[in-house]
Amino acid sequence: MGAPSGATQIPAILKGDQSPAADSELGSKDYSKLPIAVTLGGGYDDAGTEVIMKAAAGIRPVPWLRSDLAKPAPPLGPEYGKALVARIKVLLAKLEKEGKLSEEMVVWY
Repeated sequence: MGAPSGATQIPAILKGDQSPAADSELGSKDYSKLPIAVTLGGGYDDAGTEVIMKAAAGIRPVPWLRSDLAKPAPPLGPEYGKALVARIKVLLAKLEKEGKLSEEMVVWY
């Protein structure tokens, strides 16, 4: 999903839309629970992130998790995905413990 699609789809998901427009078949398509955060991969630069965040502003405050490309990670492949999922889970647990899951802010993982 690029920034233009994200600017349409992410606000719809944050609003609780059960069938947001999609430009791919990726993901579970289970929109029965509202998200606790928005996680963006390393392909989103500052400008793309800003486009999506502006489109979603004021809907529902959640943390926006962005990939810190300066942190070491395994090469692309299964281990890369596992490493990032582990890093994101630790960060979400920390945000929950600190009571920050309902704050709109950018947090790097």
